[in-house]
Amino acid sequence: MIAVKRLAVGAVLLLALTGCGSSNPQPTVTPKLNADGSYRVGTVGNADEVAAVKAATKALPIALSYDYRSLDTSLSRATALMTTAFAAKFRTTFNATTRTMAVDKQAITSALVRGAGIVGPIQNGRALVIVFLDQVLVSSKDKKASDPLSVSQNRVHVSLVKEKGQWRVSDIEPF
Repeated sequence: MIAVKRLAVGAVLLLALTGCGSSNPQPTVTPKLNADGSYRVGTVGNADEVAAVKAATKALPIALSYDYRSLDTSLSRATALMTTAFAAKFRTTFNATTRTMAVDKQAITSALVRGAGIVGPIQNGRALVIVFLDQVLVSSKDKKASDPLSVSQNRVHVSLVKEKGQWRVSDIEPF
């Protein structure tokens, strides 16, 4: 019985992932290939997709790094790369959670992008980028010099909207 349930779940996932049964099939993004036909790592379909990925990889380290001694500067730099609506939401969340913790713990955190890529095609000036990043607790009042670095490995979807020719972050969603 368990095997049948797993098979059924697997079939549903396969249909969902391949888009079978969807009345709205999504266009595909074709990666660039080397002369021998192998995938060229780090490539995406066109200049707009490259620009969206670059915008996401520029914004995430700024948005997710902070130093308790300069939180206002960090927040201003981060929200400058976001849509107005998301900047307001980010600011509220930052002030309610990150600011309090960072000041209390005297925390300094650095976010480092490890990889990124476009997820599907750009449509109507909107893009979705997946970003793999590490957040490193560089220092805090509770961390001894002899303690190993604390690294959080994260995956996030970054939604972007093209406004006046510039890609701006409209959402950051960890998963």
